[in-house]
Amino acid sequence: MDTTAHTVIGMTDGMRAARAETRRIIEANKGDFVADQKDVLMRLHEGGLITAEEVETLVQMYRHVMEASHDKGDVTRAYFGAREIHDRMAANLVTSPVALVIAGATLGAFEIDPGDDGGSPTVTVYRVSYGGALAGIGAGLGALLGGPAGGVLGGQIGGFIGGIIDDKKGDKKK
Repeated sequence: MDTTAHTVIGMTDGMRAARAETRRIIEANKGDFVADQKDVLMRLHEGGLITAEEVETLVQMYRHVMEASHDKGDVTRAYFGAREIHDRMAANLVTSPVALVIAGATLGAFEIDPGDDGGSPTVTVYRVSYGGALAGIGAGLGALLGGPAGGVLGGQIGGFIGGIIDDKKGDKKK
C-alpha cells in the first residue's frame, strides 16, 4: 500500500503546489529561463522519471529555443538543431516517455508557415516558450500523483496549456 501523502491531494492542491514551486524556481534563477528549465528537469531526474543524459539533452534543446529568440539568433538553424535532437530522442528506444513529451513541447516553441506563394517556409519561434517549461512541471506533478503514466499525461497537459499561453502572448520572432 502506498502511504505517501501525494496520492491523496486534490487537483487544486496540486495546482497551488505547482504555482508555488514555479514561483520559487523563477525567483531563485532571477529570470534565467535555461536555469529554470534545468531545475525543473533535475526534479524529474531526482524522481527517476528521466536520466541525467536526458536532462542535458533537453537543456541543450531548450538553449536552441532561447538562442533563436534573441535578436541576432538564426531561427531556422535553431529549429533544425532542436528538431535533430528531438528526432534522435524519438528514435532511441530507451528514451523515457516523459523526456519525449518535454522534447515535443519544447519543439512546439517553433512554428513553420509554408507560405502562400510557394516559396521558402518561414520559421518563427516564441521568445519565451511556456510549452516546454510547463510540460516539465506537469510531468513532475503527474508523476507524483500517478507514477510514470501520470508523468506522461501531466507533461502533455502542461505542454498544451503552455502552448495556449504562448499563443495568447503572441511574442514571436521570425
